[in-house]
Amino acid sequence: MRDDPYWNHNTHYHPWLLKQVPRAARTALDIGCGDGLLAGKLAGRGLTVTGIDVDPDIIARAPAVAGVSLEQADFLDYAGSFDVVTTVATLHHVPLRAGITALRRLVAPGGVLAVVGLWKMTPRTDFHYLPLIPLIRAMDLSHRVGGPSARMLDPVDGFAEIRSTAAELLPGARLRRRLMWRYTLLWHKPA
Repeated sequence: MRDDPYWNHNTHYHPWLLKQVPRAARTALDIGCGDGLLAGKLAGRGLTVTGIDVDPDIIARAPAVAGVSLEQADFLDYAGSFDVVTTVATLHHVPLRAGITALRRLVAPGGVLAVVGLWKMTPRTDFHYLPLIPLIRAMDLSHRVGGPSARMLDPVDGFAEIRSTAAELLPGARLRRRLMWRYTLLWHKPA
């Protein structure tokens, strides 16, 4: 978004995430919140937001934002339920089945889960993605690329595995491959 202090492959999807917030939503959980940038945007929509991250240092450096509570926590063990649960570039840091199961548990009945994730790409299964690399590079060059330093981890699950696990654990979830080595997952929990 234009007023953001930085842009990267993750913040590029903040507008998509914000569009998934139902009008009736009152609470949100942002998993892997980092410096709280997305959590602050969710609070700007009138939500009471909890942001969690396993990195206590990044939480300690995050600026205070009205309507946002940040805490050091692991979402696999986190308790509560929220009208909206978001996570960006976090799911691949945990075993897929355990991560999706925890995300499903955290969404309140009638709530929304919106994920921006990464999958393990291989030339054999993702050859159609290769022509997009110049476009991605051009996007990188046209923005102020940056953001908080966070622990990086390469994904281990392929898109087909993510799709089949989500279909099993999140019936009706919609997955879509996106630019910049990302996918989006949207799931509405039955009321």
